Amino acid sequence: MSATFTLFRNVAHCLAVSRHLGRNSTTRLDTPFPPAPAHTVHHSTQPSGSRERSRSPLLAGGGVGQYETVPCQPSSSSGGAAQQYQPPIHIEVSVDFTRPDGQRTRPLLVENRRLYVDEHYISVWSPVLRAWCVECPDRELILANVQYEHVLEMLECIHPTYKAVDDQSVHILLPLAYDYQMEGLLHRCECFLISHNLPFLEKVWIADRYKLNRLLVLCLREMRPNSKVDLNGSRYYALSDRVKVLLLERLHGAAAPEEILEPPLDLEPYQRQSDVNFAAVRAKTGRLYYVNPYYMAAWSNVFEEKLLGTSSGVEEMFCPCTHEELKAFLMAIHPPQLRINETNIGPILMSACKMESPALLRKCANLLLSPHTQLSVFVRLSLLDRCFLHEMLPQCLQMVVRPENLIQMTQQTTYDCLSTRAKAAMMDRLGVLLDNPGLQSHHCTRCKATNTCGSVTWMCPQCKTYSTDTSLMRNTTNNVSTTTTTGGGTGTVTQYGTSTGIGGGTVTQHQGYGTTSVSGTIGGMMNR
Repeated sequence: MSATFTLFRNVAHCLAVSRHLGRNSTTRLDTPFPPAPAHTVHHSTQPSGSRERSRSPLLAGGGVGQYETVPCQPSSSSGGAAQQYQPPIHIEVSVDFTRPDGQRTRPLLVENRRLYVDEHYISVWSPVLRAWCVECPDRELILANVQYEHVLEMLECIHPTYKAVDDQSVHILLPLAYDYQMEGLLHRCECFLISHNLPFLEKVWIADRYKLNRLLVLCLREMRPNSKVDLNGSRYYALSDRVKVLLLERLHGAAAPEEILEPPLDLEPYQRQSDVNFAAVRAKTGRLYYVNPYYMAAWSNVFEEKLLGTSSGVEEMFCPCTHEELKAFLMAIHPPQLRINETNIGPILMSACKMESPALLRKCANLLLSPHTQLSVFVRLSLLDRCFLHEMLPQCLQMVVRPENLIQMTQQTTYDCLSTRAKAAMMDRLGVLLDNPGLQSHHCTRCKATNTCGSVTWMCPQCKTYSTDTSLMRNTTNNVSTTTTTGGGTGTVTQYGTSTGIGGGTVTQHQGYGTTSVSGTIGGMMNR
């Protein structure tokens, strides 16, 4: 009997047993949804809240804490080259600042070249630019002593293009954010510098120059008495007298300053009407916030359609989100823009789906498909399916490397909440894994080649001898170790206890899902 057929029979048996024993809830097969179109900033994308299905317990209360969060590594399909993680390309967000459109009508003149922006949008980020727009209505704003490429970099960072701060752009963004009093952008740059490695005096100088007090305190706390500090460099002479005194006192044993915690984000500025936030937005639960409708239209196709559909001024708008989802949406798009992580991605992703925000959907999808995210594959799959991101389901399921792990996903309590598209994607992945079970491709660090397992070698734990005789599993053995020889590495499966024939023994595996016990697999695979 071939190994593939035997494993497939065991998998089918597990499915039949789980269905026979049953769960309390009955299986619900949703009608498959049509593929979502490619997303752009100014086109309708995802279905709104009016097309919701039964809410999954996964997203109840906006949390995902009831599921195990474990790191999952991406895998390659059997027999193919190892696939590296690629950001999702189905959601495209681009803004052409060189041409005016219905929203971006105010020109910025930089080095005799024009960039078109929405004055309402930049007013939310910068009080300086807002004052210039009020003083000079219907006129182009001339930005002197700045470079065209630097201003373009700043616009791409604060607009829905969501360009991240990196090693090079942080030195471009800091002067602009400081001069234009963009506290939200300064906060993003400070968070990047805190987690980024730079020379000590370089960090101290940046913190002193741009008044980044939280970064300065963290640098002083890292100092130890009698630390070696280069006092002859240009950065030291550029420090202010105040910071020089702090360094001197710290070097001579002064107590470290108390750490300045990151200020919490709240919605207090949006709870009262102002010149910037003058329109009311009401959640389904009745909670009211004041926002800038033009800023919201740049992030949400729902608000853009409402804004274009009214000829008079917008005073109050209704959104299809609950209070928690609207709150998460406002904090995620307004400066300094809430950092999305595993604990808050649930309500943010749901609000991005209901508000039809391609930029926010793309950022959430990047987090869900990243191999470093501390979420199980089933949670990622459920979130993508709940928000109709079906094109990304195959990429998410690439993280499943064993058929047994896929079977465990079908036994989750919220498996019945998945759509037919998601369940079909799971079956497609199972078919790929069954083509070559247990023989995943490996990358050789020496010759840089990618190969699948060529043979299975058995090792005796007593005498340390090796054998390729597959009949060893037919005999009664104790503590037999198996070593799978690959093109570039070695995988070990250890069997404890006594096994005879097909299905004997218990296998303990470590494959990115934690420790998983599977009964009756090795005996069936090796009994030919």
